[in-house]
Amino acid sequence: MGLINKNEVIKMKNIIFTLLLCLTLTACGSLRTFHDYARAGDTVAVAVGMQPDFNKDNIIVTITPSSGPDIVLTATDPAIRSIVNLYPDPVSNMIVSKEIGSSLTPFAETYAGTVLTSANDDKDYFQTTVFVDLPTSLPTGLTEITVDNGVVATQPIIVEIIPGTGVANTFQTDLFATKLDANMLDAISRAPHTVVSFDGPTPITVKAIEVNFTHDPDQTAGGAGKAVVVNPLGSRKGLAWSDNGTEMKIILTESLDGIIDDMKDYKFYIAGTASNLVPGTVTGYDSNGNEVPGVTMSLAQN
Repeated sequence: MGLINKNEVIKMKNIIFTLLLCLTLTACGSLRTFHDYARAGDTVAVAVGMQPDFNKDNIIVTITPSSGPDIVLTATDPAIRSIVNLYPDPVSNMIVSKEIGSSLTPFAETYAGTVLTSANDDKDYFQTTVFVDLPTSLPTGLTEITVDNGVVATQPIIVEIIPGTGVANTFQTDLFATKLDANMLDAISRAPHTVVSFDGPTPITVKAIEVNFTHDPDQTAGGAGKAVVVNPLGSRKGLAWSDNGTEMKIILTESLDGIIDDMKDYKFYIAGTASNLVPGTVTGYDSNGNEVPGVTMSLAQN
């Protein structure tokens, strides 16, 4: 997409810093905008916590002004510019401190622990962020923003509308002197995928897991579509996979003996366009290569 110009780099760095600081200090329950104030018509970045089921196709944004009726933006409204997940740097002091068990900077390990608690010990944590163009008709005063997908609704997020005429962010870039259009913003949003999770006996003795899936013939087998397997926690487990066009095999192995302290760490994603994905066998192994009974697999569509 080319290089973002200097002013936009500064803006985006400020946004990301603020959102990730919010994630670190108040964890995945953080509900903030950047900034805490805006003019009617400005674009705001709304941090809604860790919301894996939120996407641009299913959310509704309700804006409650200081006076007057609510303004409801549906998923097809162009004022909902984008919804993305922001991840902390994997070699940030917070992440590394958690892995080595001591703080590289003051309280870094404590911050990581706070985030993990809010994420229900899922180490694949992130901050879901919605970019919204505020209506130009908003009166000054405190305005509430609520994001809802029909199942989960955030607590009201407060932004103060101040006097002045706002301008929707163009996300201007140096690429052909243009801006990031809706297609470019959608390209950085999360694609539909299957979350594959595991459970098993405790204490955890599972050092490797092998799973199998079948699907309709893909483009390499005379059909259509193609699957891709994604490992969200590469520092904790290795992932190798193969697909012959109708059958998929995935092998997960612990990166370092004892580093996996929760079966959630074996979670991975299957994305892409292969159709009729059907789970097959799942087998867990211990450090001696012996089968570990009681390992189960569950699938969720996102």
